[in-house]
Amino acid sequence: MNSQAPAPSSTQSHDAAAGILASLLERGFKRTHALVCLLREMAADPRPRSLAEWGECPSLQERNVVTLYRLMLKLEQAGVVRRVNLGERAQCFQLLPPGPAPDYLVCTSCGGLEQVETPLEVRVLEENLARKTGWKAVRHELEFFGVCPSCAENSDAAAQPAHL
Repeated sequence: MNSQAPAPSSTQSHDAAAGILASLLERGFKRTHALVCLLREMAADPRPRSLAEWGECPSLQERNVVTLYRLMLKLEQAGVVRRVNLGERAQCFQLLPPGPAPDYLVCTSCGGLEQVETPLEVRVLEENLARKTGWKAVRHELEFFGVCPSCAENSDAAAQPAHL
């Protein structure tokens, strides 16, 4: 079910990772192999994934999960990565895209994700809240939970009595 926006080409993802890395280096980050690999993997795959899932990427398999977690927290604090709440799944992380962050439908059965377009009214609400309250950088996180069509079909099939 993992229906997403098209993944960037390898050239686009490499360029995006290089741009983010340059920005981080200007802000005092040290260039490490783990940082370069993590940024490349995250730029190549825009889906939110758990630390364990990021750790399964070929270029990150030799990295300790604790190292990845610490690095992910630094990237989150730097505003490059966001933590995504996907219900009962482990904490997931995603590279922040340019523009508004994506919102998702989350299957409570299989854990699948489908990116959904955020209604304009939600963006307007963010702007109105910021204007009325004086808060800066107002953002939202919006995830919808339900059962995907594939799981619903399998569930319906399992619930149907067998015909002899």
